[in-house]
Amino acid sequence: MNTEELKAELKELIVEECDVDVEAEDIRDDEFLIGPDSRLNLDSLDALSISLEVKRRYKKHIDSGNETRMALTSVNTLAEFILAD
Repeated sequence: MNTEELKAELKELIVEECDVDVEAEDIRDDEFLIGPDSRLNLDSLDALSISLEVKRRYKKHIDSGNETRMALTSVNTLAEFILAD
């Protein structure tokens, strides 16, 4: 799977798991996903949902703390985290 395909899948995952009122293709790769700067208004429960689904689908465990915050910054950072060895 290439990076662009993964990013598209992650956007769909975010829309499905977090029930946001945004089309997947309208989520920018570099926009903040969680926190006050996010237009998606995702919270810690959404972060947990995304983390669990990433573990299920991609077999990548996102630890709590700084690693989670960094991985869930944007679609770009999440894709990089999943693709990292």
